[in-house]
Amino acid sequence: MTSRRTRIATLLTTLVVTLPLAACGDGGGTESAGGDKPFVVYFTGDYSGAVSTNNASLEAGIKIAAEEFNASGGIEGRKIVVETANDQNDPTKAVSLLQQRLSSGTKPDLVYPGGSSAVSLSLLPILTRQKVLSVGGTVSTLLNDPAKYPYHFGVSSPGKDYAPALISVAQSKGYKKIAMLYSNDATGQSSAAIYKAAVQGAGMEFVEARYEATSLDMSSQLNQLRSQNPDALVLNGYGTAALYTMRSRAQIGWDVPTYCDQLGSSFPYLKNLGADQLKGVNVVFSAATLSTSEHHPGLAGFIGKIKSGPAATGMSSTGWGLYATGHDALAVVVHAARQAKSTDPDKLKAAMESLAKPTEAPLWFNAGPAGQYLQYAYSGTNHFPTAGADTFQYVSPGTYDGDGFYSPGKA
Repeated sequence: MTSRRTRIATLLTTLVVTLPLAACGDGGGTESAGGDKPFVVYFTGDYSGAVSTNNASLEAGIKIAAEEFNASGGIEGRKIVVETANDQNDPTKAVSLLQQRLSSGTKPDLVYPGGSSAVSLSLLPILTRQKVLSVGGTVSTLLNDPAKYPYHFGVSSPGKDYAPALISVAQSKGYKKIAMLYSNDATGQSSAAIYKAAVQGAGMEFVEARYEATSLDMSSQLNQLRSQNPDALVLNGYGTAALYTMRSRAQIGWDVPTYCDQLGSSFPYLKNLGADQLKGVNVVFSAATLSTSEHHPGLAGFIGKIKSGPAATGMSSTGWGLYATGHDALAVVVHAARQAKSTDPDKLKAAMESLAKPTEAPLWFNAGPAGQYLQYAYSGTNHFPTAGADTFQYVSPGTYDGDGFYSPGKA
C-alpha cells in the first residue's frame, strides 16, 4: 500500500536480473560495505498476475531512483544495481526465489519484499535471520514489529492511518452500524482488525463477513451483511477482487454508502463499471496525489521520467504515487546511509531509527514538499511512517489525469 498506501511480462520460474550480473562482480552483498562492490537492491513482485501493472510501477520507481543516485555517486560510493524476481504474488514462490538468490553466496543489500503483505510476511523471517535490510510499501500492522523484524521498514502509511478518515465521515453522517467485507487472507484480516477497532472505539457497532481471495462472486456475503441493516459498508479488495466485490454489490441491488479501504480504493472502477454500479461508492486517497494539493518541487521532473520510461502506460491506472512508493523506498535508505556514512546493515538500521528530518524538500515524494503528508519518524518501536490528521480523504471514484494526479468523479 499508501500513500496508496498500498497493490509486472512473462511467467518466470527463476530469478530475473534486470542488469547483467557480470557487471556486479560477486553481487555486492551485505558482507561488505566496500565502495568497490555494487549496492544490490532485490525487488520481488508479481509480473504476470492481476496486479502486474502495480508491480511494474513500483519497479520503475526504484530504477528511476537508482539512476538518480548513481548519477550523483551512488550510495556511499557504491553503484546501485536493481535485480527483480517474479513471485506471482505467491508467498511460497517468493520464499523459494529468495532462498535461491541467497544460496548464490552473496546477499542483496536491500530487499523490496513483495507487492502484498502476505508475501512480505513470508519473506521477513528469512531476511531477519540473514540481517538483510528491507523496505516496502505493504501495510499490514503485522509488518510493523521491530522486535520480530528489526531490519524491516515501511514507506507507506499503515492501514490504521486510513481508518480516521472513515470515522470522521461516519460521525458527520450519524452512522451507528458499520459493516465490512474483506478478503480471508493476512492482508484482509489485518485491515478488518484495524477498522473494527476504530469503529468500536468510536462507539459504533461493527459487523463483518469475509470471502476467499479466489472468489468471483461475493453476493452471499453481501446479503448476509445487508440483513443486519448497517448504515455503511467498508470494502476490502486487492486487484480484481475489488472489481468482483463491487459487481456483486451491484448485482444484489445494494446501494448502501460504501467506503473502500486503501487496497480497494486503488482499483480503476470507472474504467470497468458504470455510474449506476458505483452509486454511493467512495474511495480513499492521500491528499498528496490529488491535483489540488501542494506538490513536491521535484515531482514534475519525476513524473517526466516516468512518462518517458518503459512503464509509462501504468500511469493511467496507478498514478504517480505507486511509482513514488518504489522510488521512496530507496530514497529513504540513501538518506539514512548519508547520515550513517555507511551501508552496513546494522548502521543503516540505527540511522533509520533516528532519521534526521531533511532541512529542505525530502528525497522522497509521497511525503509532500515539507513532509506534511507522511513523516518518516522511525524509532526502535515503530518502523512505519506517520500520517497527518488530514492526509487521507474520501472522494468519489475517478481517474488519473495525464500527469498521474487523481481526479475524483472524472472518467
